Amino acid sequence: MLQKFARFLKVLVLGLLIFVAVYVGGFYALSLVPSTGYSLEEQEKEQDTTEKIVVYLSTNGVHTDFVVPVTTEVLDWHTRIAVPSKAIRWLAFGWGDRGFYIDTPTWSDLSVSTALTALSGIGESAMHVSAYTQIVEDEDVVPLTLTPKEYQALVQYIDASFEKSENKYQRIEVEGYGAYDAFYQARGSYSLFYTCNTWVNQGLKQINQKAALWTLHDQGIFRHYK
Repeated sequence: MLQKFARFLKVLVLGLLIFVAVYVGGFYALSLVPSTGYSLEEQEKEQDTTEKIVVYLSTNGVHTDFVVPVTTEVLDWHTRIAVPSKAIRWLAFGWGDRGFYIDTPTWSDLSVSTALTALSGIGESAMHVSAYTQIVEDEDVVPLTLTPKEYQALVQYIDASFEKSENKYQRIEVEGYGAYDAFYQARGSYSLFYTCNTWVNQGLKQINQKAALWTLHDQGIFRHYK
């Protein structure tokens, strides 16, 4: 009996190690492969003949956000988000696991149950919206120049990720990380195979920008902009 259990345990551990190796190797390899909607030549041709809208990709080293202007001809976000001040010019949207966002303000607050729930894909998701008066470009903040058509597609992608009631975003009544951020109910599930960065990467594909074939990590996105 003990020999059978030892054999089973050995096979289980070996299987787990193989899975981890394939998982890590797979997502790293796929993050190196670029994926774009159409050719750079076509993008440049369209951008030369249309008005441009600048948005940003922003990372804190782990998590990537889309940062968009509050007001454009395409959309005034005041109509959908309670912008906290007239001085606010930019809104950052980040999708992710609700437990990670709300119950884990710092890494020291991360619990095993929160991590397992998130990775399993059974937890709820949330949209984190942060407001800024200005954006400073650096290695963690990359500008994207979009046509109005591309920006409209990005707006639709972000909007479709919100959970709505009577066509209104549903704010989660909890404190944010600071004075100018809030959480909203979102659609979809975070999992071992679909993270906050996967959400941004999928959005980049939707708007014909440089993206990874598939990625779980922020650097899987940002390496294509260096």
